[in-house]
Amino acid sequence: LEKWSPQSALGQLQAKLDASEAESEALIEQFLAQDLPLDSFLESFCQSRTCSHICRMQLEKLQELLQK
Repeated sequence: LEKWSPQSALGQLQAKLDASEAESEALIEQFLAQDLPLDSFLESFCQSRTCSHICRMQLEKLQELLQK
């Protein structure tokens, strides 16, 4: 049951958000170091930021629901 608890879901969403944020930062560093071409950077960065945004919205919504 712990696997499916709201607190577990919050933790998993937070971990996914943190990983996505770290991935975005790594992509920025690679691009600035000229280790990643612009086209690849844009595609990967947009996907990473979209994932971050979705996770953040899900996390905030779940927190809001748990506070009620």
